[in-house]
Amino acid sequence: MHLKLKFVTSDVWDSDPGVDLADITLELGEINYGRQLDQRFEQAPVHLTRRFLKGLPAVEPLPSNSHHSSISSAAIGDERPLSPLSRPFPNPKANQHVHTFPRMTPRLHALEDDDDSNRTPKHKFFRNYSFDFLKQKQLKAKIASAVEKKHIFSIVGHYPALRKALKTRHWLEKQTFRSALLRELSHHALLQKASNGNEYEEALVSKYLKPYLPYFIWQHRNMRDCKQDRFYAPYRSRIHYERPYDFAVKENLIRLINGSHWHQEEGFAELDYPRTYLLDTEDIITKFQEDYQLTIVSSFLYHMSKHLEYSFDDEGTLPTDVLTIAMKYLRYYLGCAQHEDIDHEEFCEPLLTPENRHEMEQILAGEAQFGSIPGYEVLSLVAQVKKLVHEAAKIFPDMKIDGIRNMWILKPGNRCRGLGIMIFNDDRKLLEHVDTNPDVKYVAQKYIERPLLIHCTKFDIRQYFLITYTNNVLKVWMYKNCYLRFSSRQFNLDDFSESIHLTNYSIQKNYAKEVREGADALPASNMWSLKRFQEHLQSLDKGFYWERKIYPDMKKNILAIVCASLDGMKMERNMFELYGADFMVTENFRTMLIEINTSPDLSSSTDVTSVICPAVQEDLVKVVIDNTKDKRAGTGQFELIHSLEIPRVAPYGYGLTVDGRSMQSKHRSKSPLSPINTSTGPTVSSTATSTPKRVPAIGTTATAISTGINAGSTKYTRYTASSSESSSRGSKSSLTSVLLDRPRTTLK
Repeated sequence: MHLKLKFVTSDVWDSDPGVDLADITLELGEINYGRQLDQRFEQAPVHLTRRFLKGLPAVEPLPSNSHHSSISSAAIGDERPLSPLSRPFPNPKANQHVHTFPRMTPRLHALEDDDDSNRTPKHKFFRNYSFDFLKQKQLKAKIASAVEKKHIFSIVGHYPALRKALKTRHWLEKQTFRSALLRELSHHALLQKASNGNEYEEALVSKYLKPYLPYFIWQHRNMRDCKQDRFYAPYRSRIHYERPYDFAVKENLIRLINGSHWHQEEGFAELDYPRTYLLDTEDIITKFQEDYQLTIVSSFLYHMSKHLEYSFDDEGTLPTDVLTIAMKYLRYYLGCAQHEDIDHEEFCEPLLTPENRHEMEQILAGEAQFGSIPGYEVLSLVAQVKKLVHEAAKIFPDMKIDGIRNMWILKPGNRCRGLGIMIFNDDRKLLEHVDTNPDVKYVAQKYIERPLLIHCTKFDIRQYFLITYTNNVLKVWMYKNCYLRFSSRQFNLDDFSESIHLTNYSIQKNYAKEVREGADALPASNMWSLKRFQEHLQSLDKGFYWERKIYPDMKKNILAIVCASLDGMKMERNMFELYGADFMVTENFRTMLIEINTSPDLSSSTDVTSVICPAVQEDLVKVVIDNTKDKRAGTGQFELIHSLEIPRVAPYGYGLTVDGRSMQSKHRSKSPLSPINTSTGPTVSSTATSTPKRVPAIGTTATAISTGINAGSTKYTRYTASSSESSSRGSKSSLTSVLLDRPRTTLK
């Protein structure tokens, strides 16, 4: 079945109403209803006809015997009365040329009314004539205001509190991912469902913000920066360091610790850190072995200074020689620490045999005792040991917390969240494990055997701090609030289980279902708030320790590390980064830095983190955005602990220019060197300016006219030659001879 639709143009009808309508016809299309065509293709001719008919003028009804009525009746073939919207469609003449449209494609081009629909072949074809132009206008005005004020942000990851803090300040998000709503729904459908910042409006706003750059970027550490970001300087959560100065990497943190004594300042920046070694070279491994043996000796003597008089028995089998060897070994390293080995030539290291180590370990474990000796000798030995330990404690303060097990914790340098951590009390087994994994850089750290315990359980402190650099001022902010992380089982040095010695939440959550001792005293989430910790200290009659001892020591540790890394920090405008530092408190209330993590976990995984983590993100926005624009704005619980003005200095050699004339010859055949005076006669100085001439041939006489023009520190020298002979073009050998025979007076 074929259907032909024909119509009369309005301009022809107005100019000549009596024209034969059959002469002006237009065939819109032919539809074969016998085929299964697309629904969009079937609806198109009807809409085109309606739009065209609306633009035609009204036609008076004609008499039944008129020419037009006969034509329309013959053309339509239906004697029923025409509807008010209908128009006559006469047939063309047989020999008349008919203007026809080409065949319709399966996908029609959008009409003028649907220009904003932005349909793609994936969208279902529908026409929404209730398009909300007012909402579209308001949305575009909102986006234009954000673009003008530079209130566009981009966040990688799930940080709902950070997004909420920025949206309350009328910032718009440019999503870093393509929303599924943009793929499933059209522009019209998104606009219909968009309201009050819901997910449909966010997807639509992100679509409009695609060509614009964000001015607040929160990204992961391993993501690359865009080159254009450095030109418009957005607020970026990433501080770039040179490789050895990035303290968030374990191996770099050790290097900074080793050189931190150059940056420490008493009462301001002091570092307290367990002894740590990066086992990557033979020299470091040798130092680790020496420290391991020294720890055996110092722990043995520190224990003997308190229990030596009770270590003698008639049934004892060990001689007191091991005690003498240990005292001699400790005196040697005490002298090395005081640089006495430089002053004395005969200052050799005593030998500590494996048998001596075994005897010390037996005495510390209570498996053996010394044989009985006269009482005056016991008193003499006790006095000597106590005096030596008192002197050594000033040089080696870790003697008091080292314990008697000599335990070391081994960490892989490239992993986090407590993965791959092992504990050893034998240096030989530890080094064997390192040798079996040559591709991994391991870090050996002295285990704190005497930590502060709460209900016989080990814990550490997660403390947040922030570094910002805006307006050429580097600032270090410390968060006043923190939280404690507990292990799942009670502290026990005889068991090396991770549920006892590691406090990472990513590990302890695997032991949440286990029945543990002291379950009533500790929460199921293995976390305490700062307020709960202060109440516990108050119960121990040490409530002032937090404000006077622990918190100030954490400040000093953080400032010592930050000051040591300033040399390798790349100062870029509006940079900032949030860090999470882990501290441990010993039984004598020493606050020791364990490690520093970048991009810390800010998820609301427990009842404690659900309070502190959103508050940290909200206060971070106050510091980075609000306080930067208005110094009177609040900073939440972030406390400014250090401020340092560091002006941005251009790199060495930046902007330097060379002022002068090029030495290149005008013609390629000429020598690339400037003319040189080879005559032995005196040179004549003149202030006149002359044009340069050709290089004289070797052996000819020439007169050099040098012009000294002071322009800053630049001097110009010109040479003119006069000779009856023609100038030569020179050769490679002649140029070499000229350079060798150049007089010193001409080298300026």
